[in-house]
Amino acid sequence: MASRRIVAAKGTAGDFGISIESDFRGGISFYFFERRNGKTFLAKPMEMVFKEVKEGEYSAGPTLRLDYLFGDAFLQAMAEALDDANVKTDSDAKIQGTLDATRYHLEDLRSLLNLKKT
Repeated sequence: MASRRIVAAKGTAGDFGISIESDFRGGISFYFFERRNGKTFLAKPMEMVFKEVKEGEYSAGPTLRLDYLFGDAFLQAMAEALDDANVKTDSDAKIQGTLDATRYHLEDLRSLLNLKKT
């Protein structure tokens, strides 16, 4: 299944940022960067190699670990970048549905009370 087409999306939290873009083949690239002392630092590429883990086998460690200084900034920047890329969650759809229902309810109330639309 092909990935969504993302021209460019970016999210930042403080000095930490994430940029997301699609390549010509439909793959998605993530760039993690940080601004310090007027310079930009880009995280080195990670290779995601999957290894079978048998039941009860101990994992060598997490795929990605960030220390306490970057954890919150990373999550905030990722959330903003995904939002900028128009990635929606089930929760977003529920909220939108609730807002739509409220809007229609208010329109009905205006009609019942003979109020003008503003």
